[in-house]
Amino acid sequence: MRTSIAAAVCPFMGLVFCTAQPFNNITSKATNNTSTTSCISPADAILIANGFGQILSNFTTSWGDVLIADDYIDQSDSVATLMHSPNVLASDLGKTTFSSKASFLAGEAAQPGVPFSLLNTWSSCDAVTFRYVLSPPGLDVQGIAVAEVVEVAKNETGKGVGEGSQKWQIKTFYGEFNSAVWLTDLKDGIVGCDVSGNVTVAGNETVV
Repeated sequence: MRTSIAAAVCPFMGLVFCTAQPFNNITSKATNNTSTTSCISPADAILIANGFGQILSNFTTSWGDVLIADDYIDQSDSVATLMHSPNVLASDLGKTTFSSKASFLAGEAAQPGVPFSLLNTWSSCDAVTFRYVLSPPGLDVQGIAVAEVVEVAKNETGKGVGEGSQKWQIKTFYGEFNSAVWLTDLKDGIVGCDVSGNVTVAGNETVV
């Protein structure tokens, strides 16, 4: 998600980011959880959401391989908006952002971490929806995501997350966040980087 935004819009050179603690030491306990589930337990929903948060905040290829399914795809108009700003076209939106696990992990590996805080989780038999906050330098960025998951085969040891014998990986990810705030953070927080976007509201152009 933070994805190749930085590379596409402007490098994050010179920024100092807080580093999150490794997910391996995180339990499933979280506040403000409102999950009700018939298949994915509330505890596992939190593990899945926080697991994705670790990819954003404290990326390692080994952890990405544990959490992300081999046939992973990712779609986000928020990311597309930043990547194509300030001239976003209708043809830029609604498309797959990452069409493979390899391209997604490579994009994340190239970016600095951004602190992640989980707000809420909801889950069903095959998906976890969660709200979160990212805290880059500048204003916090709130977002919401739906992670469709698959159960890991029992013979695939070391793959997936889950408190019991049932383990899950993320197969499809849909995520949207406040890209206008993110763009403002880039513009205000990076010395020597000219980041701008034009938003037209009721015929009046506002420069962000």
